[in-house]
Amino acid sequence: MTEPATATPAQRAAEPAAPDGARTPSTTGWLAFAALAWLLVALLFYRTAFTGTQGDYNLVLASVLLPLVVQASLVAGAAVGLWSTLALGRRRPWADRGAGRWAVGAAAGLLTGTLASGAVLLAYGMSARAVGVVAIAVGASGALGGALGAIRPARILAAGLSAALAVLVFLNVMALFSTSLLDAFGGGDTAAERYEANGLLAGMIAIVAGLIAGLVAYWRIRRAARRAGDAPSWPVYLAAGAAAGLMLIVAELCTRLGVAQLLSLATADITADSEILSFIAASRRNTGLVVLFVGAITTIVAFGRSLPKAAARD
Repeated sequence: MTEPATATPAQRAAEPAAPDGARTPSTTGWLAFAALAWLLVALLFYRTAFTGTQGDYNLVLASVLLPLVVQASLVAGAAVGLWSTLALGRRRPWADRGAGRWAVGAAAGLLTGTLASGAVLLAYGMSARAVGVVAIAVGASGALGGALGAIRPARILAAGLSAALAVLVFLNVMALFSTSLLDAFGGGDTAAERYEANGLLAGMIAIVAGLIAGLVAYWRIRRAARRAGDAPSWPVYLAAGAAAGLMLIVAELCTRLGVAQLLSLATADITADSEILSFIAASRRNTGLVVLFVGAITTIVAFGRSLPKAAARD
């Protein structure tokens, strides 16, 4: 009886490496499920902006809440696009290369955005033009997210999406308690006191969100590295930590287009509301930048602390 053939270490070293994301069991399916669940929560919450009337108040409220669904749609589209390209790429080589991968990702994100847009069109009871603007913004952000889902290496994108999802949940939970937090930061009766307290609160929330983004991204990269049996270099951690902030900035660009269209439907002079919305938009942009830089720095610091310390000299 012959013995089973075994590969020598040299032969194993010469074997080609498995494609990114294919060497270990993928967790991107659960990530896509979580992102879709958050999108559903965002759509249900956003329905409060549409009470069935067609007043300018509803347009302003819809503009304030629009970032919630755009951000959720972008992240969900990217997560579904990532999962689709990896899953189909294991069965169809063309779906994991070049234009094929981008086409699969964009199609998956477009499907996600289309379904979300359909929910907006069917469930929201506002004017057809306003609902149409929201549906287009949600659908476009989903398609854009799907295209982002084709970016490689997959482990960086998966880590960035996990961080972005955690940041979105944190930011929206903080928004629910904004009034109490504003009082805790010294928000008084005057406009100057409220403005100063709001700036301090927004800065604190952005820094904490950046720390969350960096730590979650670092954890995902480390987990993927252990499963794959390799050791990524520091640029991988840097990119993963910055990804959540980049997604917030991209979502803000999509949001601004939708907000401008919604406000153009107003029948009365809403200059004051427009100025407030511009202030809020600037705050969101600053939050995205802070999350980007703090998240990237956090992952680098965490990576540095994980390196083996040099042996002490005699």
